Amino acid sequence: MKTSEIATIVQGGRVRGPEREFSTLKANSRSVRPGDAFIALKGSLSDGHTFVPNAIRAGASVVICNYGYSENGTDATVIEVPDTKEALKRLLPILFPCARLSKLIAITGTNGKTSITYLIESILNSASMSSGVIGTINMRYGGVSIPSDVTTPGPIDLFAQLHTMGLAGVDACVMEVSSHSLDQDRIMGLTYDCAVFTNLTQDHLDYHKDMETYFLAKKKLFSKEYLCGASVVNADDAYGRRLIRELPDAVAYGRNDDADVHIRSLQNTPDGLIMELSSPAGTLPLRSHLRAEINAYNIMAAVGAVIALGVEKDAIISGIESLEQVPGRLEPVRNPYGLNILVDYAHTPDALQNVLRSVRSFTKGKLFSIFGCGGDRDKGKRPIMGSIAAEISDHAIITSDNPRSEEPLAIIDDILKGIADRSNVSVEPDREQAIRQGVAMMKEHDCLVIAGKGHETYQIIGSEKKTFDDRECVRKCLREIYGT
Repeated sequence: MKTSEIATIVQGGRVRGPEREFSTLKANSRSVRPGDAFIALKGSLSDGHTFVPNAIRAGASVVICNYGYSENGTDATVIEVPDTKEALKRLLPILFPCARLSKLIAITGTNGKTSITYLIESILNSASMSSGVIGTINMRYGGVSIPSDVTTPGPIDLFAQLHTMGLAGVDACVMEVSSHSLDQDRIMGLTYDCAVFTNLTQDHLDYHKDMETYFLAKKKLFSKEYLCGASVVNADDAYGRRLIRELPDAVAYGRNDDADVHIRSLQNTPDGLIMELSSPAGTLPLRSHLRAEINAYNIMAAVGAVIALGVEKDAIISGIESLEQVPGRLEPVRNPYGLNILVDYAHTPDALQNVLRSVRSFTKGKLFSIFGCGGDRDKGKRPIMGSIAAEISDHAIITSDNPRSEEPLAIIDDILKGIADRSNVSVEPDREQAIRQGVAMMKEHDCLVIAGKGHETYQIIGSEKKTFDDRECVRKCLREIYGT
């Protein structure tokens, strides 16, 4: 794109400096390379105009900024616009023309987003649609998989990923949309054919401060700005019911017979779910390898979404049955010793409670749990999670998660404040040692749930990101304990 073109694309754009052509636009000054264009975006936490000098030093040949910004002594061409966010919204579809796929599906909510993307992806594949996913674990399509740094990328990276999928022939992309991304306008310029709301429970209050602000961020996804198609909402969630009242055409899912998608029968077995759903597509007899009642909700959400997109009944049934596992979501660590060890991403009170209660329902022996809470994050949920683990588990081991800049023992102290009776609770700050203790305590028919990190392959201690995978740690401990 030429700099002179921007003045015609963005109303009120003014160019200072020589004509230049660029093909790469960056909003993060640290990723700028010589010849790139840099756009200064004002966000909720920082203002990109502050980093313009850094971008220029890194070699930016073009700078797009708001009116009134002055950068003297630069060779870069400066383009002033009334509002860089509005300018970016107009530029993105032009820079990434293949980003608009046939179908775009968004999932938001505190829990369940990742599992629902996997379910929808599997169903779409069964319907012979070429699908892609952008989410917490990775960005993937057509055999390509790239690990994710954040749940929802920034707007430029997001459009670039969708553009890449479009070039590869992807028909539909299902993506997780976080509350942070909605608050920070990361999905600007996109409109979705379907949006799903899973639930809203305590999380991210270090950022949003209160539940109302958290909800309002999620609610933005269902505005006319972002949604041009169906909304699918959990009617068993208090905030979901509130959203349904404001979205009269929403597809509701839940246990109540009044919901458009609801459970007629459900068996939660150690090998997965056997269920029958009532839906607008008729009765759906389903078998899933996924365990726990929370996955019944994830399945209902996926069913509601794909029915809204016109997917046939047979593809829904086969797609759900063919999904073997979602990484780090009640993921079993297979072993020859008959031990039922599950790794799960549960890191909120609601998620931990749902996981432990569901696992308790099919555990014949004792239920052991291991969990910690992340540092530099919502401190209010720590004692609540401690209370839940102690109440439901036969024995709970409190350990470290990603302590970041906080002292692990200080985080553990916050967790312990929620536990009045600590007779079935032990503390081991070293996560590897905690897992070893948990594995060593197990006997036949017992179950161990290791919660908090799920698919993650690292642990953040201080400013260091160390390699650590709960699943690999379990395998190592099993070898050490059993000697094979």
